[in-house]
Amino acid sequence: MNGDHIDPRISWTVAHMQRHLAEPMAITDLSARINLSPSRFRALFTAQTGVGPAQYLQWLRLRRARLLLERTFLSVKEVMGLVGYNDPSHFARDFRRLHGGSPTSFRARGLVSTNGETKDDSSVDPPTLKRIRPPRARDPGVRHA
Repeated sequence: MNGDHIDPRISWTVAHMQRHLAEPMAITDLSARINLSPSRFRALFTAQTGVGPAQYLQWLRLRRARLLLERTFLSVKEVMGLVGYNDPSHFARDFRRLHGGSPTSFRARGLVSTNGETKDDSSVDPPTLKRIRPPRARDPGVRHA
């Protein structure tokens, strides 16, 4: 397989994850939706994105949480629910691990890190260097309805 080729099943899965962040997602359900075994799905997803589907989903959820905290007046509890977390301590731990601070302190300081340096989007890179996007009608291999 060409290293630059992005499998449409994986593009669909990433788009589905983005649209349904608040919902629980199981690897077995995602793999069934694209007619792959869970092990084949994990292998293909990892080959395409550089990380497994669960890790990618967590990154999407925490990235969305960061954006909601930066750009809305929603409470941390509301943001947590919108991105699919039920446990505040689990959410805070994962958020701190990725973003370097708690959700409440992150909102309070905006884009300034604890050491006083300004953060930018490059401080939290996606877990892949490959661009994942839904296929367009003009892309090779996409069937027209």
